[in-house]
Amino acid sequence: SVPEDRPTINVRPPVSVYATYQRLSYKPWFAISEFVDNSTQNYFENREALQKAFKNESEGRLTISISYDGERNTLEIKDNANGMDTSELTRAVVLNRKPPITTGRSEFGMGLKTAACWFGWRWSIETKKLGLNEKYYVEVNVKDLVENKTEDIPITVASASPSEHYTIVRIEELYKPIKTSTHGRIRDQLSSIYRQDLRSSEISILWNGVGLQFQDPPMLVEEQAGGGSVTWRKDFMIRVPWETCNCTLLANGWVGIRSKGSQREAGFVLMRRGRVIVGGPDAGYKPVEIFGQPNTFRSQRLVGEINLDNWPVTQSKDMFDWSGALEEDFISALRGVCKDYMDKAEGHRQTKKPPTDKEMRDAAEPANKVFGSKKFGEAISTELDFPEPKKPPEQEESDLKKIRSVSRGPISFVMPMRSEQWTFRLHWQDLLSDSRWMSVDFPQ
Repeated sequence: SVPEDRPTINVRPPVSVYATYQRLSYKPWFAISEFVDNSTQNYFENREALQKAFKNESEGRLTISISYDGERNTLEIKDNANGMDTSELTRAVVLNRKPPITTGRSEFGMGLKTAACWFGWRWSIETKKLGLNEKYYVEVNVKDLVENKTEDIPITVASASPSEHYTIVRIEELYKPIKTSTHGRIRDQLSSIYRQDLRSSEISILWNGVGLQFQDPPMLVEEQAGGGSVTWRKDFMIRVPWETCNCTLLANGWVGIRSKGSQREAGFVLMRRGRVIVGGPDAGYKPVEIFGQPNTFRSQRLVGEINLDNWPVTQSKDMFDWSGALEEDFISALRGVCKDYMDKAEGHRQTKKPPTDKEMRDAAEPANKVFGSKKFGEAISTELDFPEPKKPPEQEESDLKKIRSVSRGPISFVMPMRSEQWTFRLHWQDLLSDSRWMSVDFPQ
């Protein structure tokens, strides 16, 4: 115990700290994920009782409905999970109250309040726990907390049927309204983040009334000369030493090759406890040591899901904590199990009927007219005041080799350039390579 005459420091955070959460670097989908994490974790911890209850209910499974009303400037997240009693509700509102189970998705005891305060000034929770005969309602007004230094928030109690079970989080006076152009991105990202839940028959997530779905990537299936086929997808497990805690971390998952390249959809996703932490549409995890530069075939075709269940994450759960050399060691181990897939993705070409010479000439005819124009040639001449230095012969040969390996043609054009003529050779291809897309040689 501390002697009475000894000075002390009160380390309890003031209620004004709630207002600081609006400055967190959330993306809208990661902030919304905090609520979905709470709903799904509440379901996982009470799965048996809830599945019995669902048999007598129309929805029949966990349903999380996310609704945004632009006119009213509100965001609502409603679920039919187990609900909360007063102690659980208190923990959801009060700072620094970790849940008793920290091995699930609700880990730090901060997500709901930080995300709610990030979105808006005023938010409320209405909840009813399965089996109890009362429901609870609490409202948090961040402005009032800050201005009046309010430290006690009343809970409204009302009677309810023991069979009811739900939680509704309603955020009002949003100072981060969700733009219409962002709705599609939120749907895509949430579908990706909760892909594992959506694959099951247990959980449904809706955005403005429309159910989210996740489409698994199409895998490359290669026919074998002797019959049968090979699907380019394999499972793996790696062990990575982590010096910070003097331990070894396990990672498992799969790597595959898309049948059709897509810069937007390619890349790895890094998952933890059944949901994506890093990766997704237009945000795939693509370390250059494995994927190369953005315009390589690997960057368009390699995909995979990697589970890092016990790896450290940031509090906002939008990034892993790569302290020390953890990420470098992870990439090194990952590269070892992906090497054959890296080579295959870079070397594979889809077999399809190539364009005929006539089709290429017909398609190139408009360009031929432009290149053959004297006016166009004069315009190009004026841009040659500072020509780029000539490429080394080995670079020239490397680029030509890459272009020819994936191309048809070339189709040649002649363009008059004052006292000389330029010849353009158009190589026809529908795949990217890491060679220069155009090179120009002319007398010095």
